[in-house]
Amino acid sequence: MRSRHSRRMVTAALICDSAMIVLSFITAYYIRFLGGLPLEQSTPPLSDYWPALLAILPVYLWLFREADLYRPSRHMRRVEEIFLVIKVVTYAVILLLAITFFYRGFSYSRLFLFFIWLFSCIFISVGRYGLIQWDYWRHERKKDLVEVFIIGFNPSTRVLIEWTKMNPHYGQRPVGILAKNVEDIGKHVDDVPVLGLTEHWETFLRKVHPGQVVLLDECFSRENVMKLVATCEDLLIDFKMGADIHGLIAANVSVEYISRLPLLGFRSLPLDDPWNRFLKRIFDLLVAGVMAVVFLPVGAVIALLIRLDGKGPVLYFQERIGRDGNVFRLIKFRTMRVDAEEETGPVWAGPEDDRRTRAGEFLRRWNLDEFPQLLNVLKGQMSLVGPRPERPHFVEKFRESVPRYMVRHRVKSGLTGWAQVHGLRGNTPIEERIKYDLYYMENWSVMLDVEILVMTLLAFKNAY
Repeated sequence: MRSRHSRRMVTAALICDSAMIVLSFITAYYIRFLGGLPLEQSTPPLSDYWPALLAILPVYLWLFREADLYRPSRHMRRVEEIFLVIKVVTYAVILLLAITFFYRGFSYSRLFLFFIWLFSCIFISVGRYGLIQWDYWRHERKKDLVEVFIIGFNPSTRVLIEWTKMNPHYGQRPVGILAKNVEDIGKHVDDVPVLGLTEHWETFLRKVHPGQVVLLDECFSRENVMKLVATCEDLLIDFKMGADIHGLIAANVSVEYISRLPLLGFRSLPLDDPWNRFLKRIFDLLVAGVMAVVFLPVGAVIALLIRLDGKGPVLYFQERIGRDGNVFRLIKFRTMRVDAEEETGPVWAGPEDDRRTRAGEFLRRWNLDEFPQLLNVLKGQMSLVGPRPERPHFVEKFRESVPRYMVRHRVKSGLTGWAQVHGLRGNTPIEERIKYDLYYMENWSVMLDVEILVMTLLAFKNAY
């Protein structure tokens, strides 16, 4: 799974690029119009040029994203990064130049666009170089390293380890190897030890809990590969596999080269993309903010009904597991007796549940008990749409018995979700819900979120 550090670096790159684009825009304006160059007419005010940023900034960032300049965990040399930046900036300026031929509302200086290109190449490259150097500096001081555990002891193992030793600035540190022969235990590749046998991989993964597992053992059966993948997902460990194993290259698999060694990994989810996460967050803030304002009077009435229905607090706080396995306090209107779980312990609500209060039965029937979670959304702990968060008790239970259950924690939990609008809520099979959650994660779009929100207003299946 993507490390927090790699996500922070992508966000930092996005912010740095945006700042450099704005700086290039301002510098190009002053050089072109106030730098002593000949003018065909009077100097246009800067305010006439500011609206152009509304086109320049999205075009740049979109093309940067399409060129994978915001993909986490890229292994690219500094000079390659700078040449790629220059290439993408050139495409962006050509596209902007084409737009000016169709836009007749204002005549932009072609020389201004040339300076935009020149200073963008310089400033963005300098910004990127600085970020890379800062990242290299941290990795070389053993900070934010990804511990890599290698399953397989063969020539490819040495290639991978030698590459990490020669390129410490990429932040990968091999911590152990598993081999298929007993006599290999205790051997070292450079200073990385062979800790045990490949057949005991699950024990070592749970003991070492690395940030990444690389499978290089060509004798691994397909069944064991699938089990290994499921275990890595359960433990939130990134998984890679040598590309020559079982011929598993497919459309949903990405290939990454380290030295001459190709590694396979599963493609990122749409919400691994920082641009998509940004769009989803803006969508959440706008919609949740409007909903919170509109719902406030209704919420006051509901609070009064709960108070009149008996003793106890209006709001109910409960620990849930969100993205990356983080625990947060979910907020709901209280719908059950204060002592509802004293005798039973944590259990799911069911139809005709006698623990519900009179007001609670009405609130659950119309999903009104969930609306305080808009506060969780505004705080960034949840999203409007996503897999419903579970309590720690159930997460520990399901991660042992339900394949791929922990994958749902790669995205923010939701107030509603694809499974819920299809009637899978409450005491329904978790295996079925996982299928819907994974479909949502793999096919996310803003329009899918809109569709689910509309369906939520119309669907009240199994709401008890």
